[in-house]
Amino acid sequence: MEAPKLPSFIKQNRHKAFEFKPRYYDERQERLDKIKRKYEREKQIKETNGEHIRENLSNSWQEARQTKVNSSNRMLMVIILALLSITYYIIKF
Repeated sequence: MEAPKLPSFIKQNRHKAFEFKPRYYDERQERLDKIKRKYEREKQIKETNGEHIRENLSNSWQEARQTKVNSSNRMLMVIILALLSITYYIIKF
């Protein structure tokens, strides 16, 4: 149940929705609009593909850099282990 409304001396104007009803149909303009929408969609697809390519390049560069860092870390560990083992044999004998 809704509460009863109080009487008001000041009425607020409410906005009215705008409805445009064309008086004539222009077939040529309709075709042009359709072609424009088609090319705009294609342009957006190309832009998103470009962004996708940029993201792929960025990811591949990061992965390549990460593999290089991992391989250099492994090589460093091998060198450290080799030096420690050589030092151990020198100290032992």
